[in-house]
Amino acid sequence: MSSLRILSLTEAGELAPWAEMCSSADLFCTPPWLAVEQSGSGPWVPAASACLVAEDHLQLLAGVTLQQFDRTVDDDTCRVDKMLRALPCADGMSDAVLAGALLPSLMCGGWFNSTVLSSPRASEAAVTEARRELIARAVATGRDWGSASVFFPYVDAADAALRTDLRAAGFLELSAPARHVFDCDYPSHEAYLAALPSRRRVRIRKELRQFDDAGAVTGQALLDDSNVEQIATLAHTLERKYGQASTLEELTGWFSAIAKNTRTRVFTAALGGQEFAMSLWLHHENRMYGFHAGFDYDIGRGLPMYSVVGYHLPIAYGCSASDTTVLEYGISADEAKLLRGTEAMPQVLCLKPLSEQSKTVVEGLAIQSLPT
Repeated sequence: MSSLRILSLTEAGELAPWAEMCSSADLFCTPPWLAVEQSGSGPWVPAASACLVAEDHLQLLAGVTLQQFDRTVDDDTCRVDKMLRALPCADGMSDAVLAGALLPSLMCGGWFNSTVLSSPRASEAAVTEARRELIARAVATGRDWGSASVFFPYVDAADAALRTDLRAAGFLELSAPARHVFDCDYPSHEAYLAALPSRRRVRIRKELRQFDDAGAVTGQALLDDSNVEQIATLAHTLERKYGQASTLEELTGWFSAIAKNTRTRVFTAALGGQEFAMSLWLHHENRMYGFHAGFDYDIGRGLPMYSVVGYHLPIAYGCSASDTTVLEYGISADEAKLLRGTEAMPQVLCLKPLSEQSKTVVEGLAIQSLPT
């Protein structure tokens, strides 16, 4: 058996072998993102967090991030009860029942492409044993922290090894939205447009003309102290529209921590010198991750803001930038993303109840979600 240690985010971020375990699809487990999490800013601050590692003769074999969320966080990005609320199998179940049964919950492996990291230097057998030990320790830690449930939110459906080990540890599989990925393997934005069906191509050109006719000016820049307040203001405007509880101060502090610790690019649109739309993307290795958007609907009324700053500008950048080969579009808005050429990667939500109340609710959801 390997030896297991629980580390602070700082301790894990300082381990070179931890960084080596993070691939280009693991941004939200990397040391730069752990540094963002350490800032304690933003709308998604966990009640507790740590990293578990498995070692053998001082060699790091595997690792997993742990974050506990409770009712103080009001966002479906990391609240498992809100994730389940969007599923058909939760119809008829009240928000209070879901929250009461499942919170606090321990989220494992990050809230994007959740996984147990493994060392590229270790043997498959050693990694398999370490992964199973880490899953068991994560469950035990969830109990120690008073969690009602433990979950891996977005496990790649093709990751058969992880799914097998989670099922063996008593995790139930539920539906999860697909993760959308865009391959930037086009010599130019025009080549990308040419590859689209003619109807889609005509619509995109029309949207771009609408911006030109209105005198809108588009641009891109790295996020830094010079623009973070304006970008956060646009994000806050969007969040208020959809009833999110985060404050402008939280978003500004969060975006400042992100700018300080990661390479972050923003695509913007402005009228008369006033920015009215933005999308924010995080760079990691050969990928850019779509992370947040923001709009001023009074200034940009009638313009296809999301389509231009959320799709056209990042795709045009990805097709021309030598350091970017993939755009990670995350989940939701499936049809809009597929129409623009993304690939949908199937995922599952793996959930283990730790209390009798959560067990009753989770097993009921699992039975209802089984294919007929």
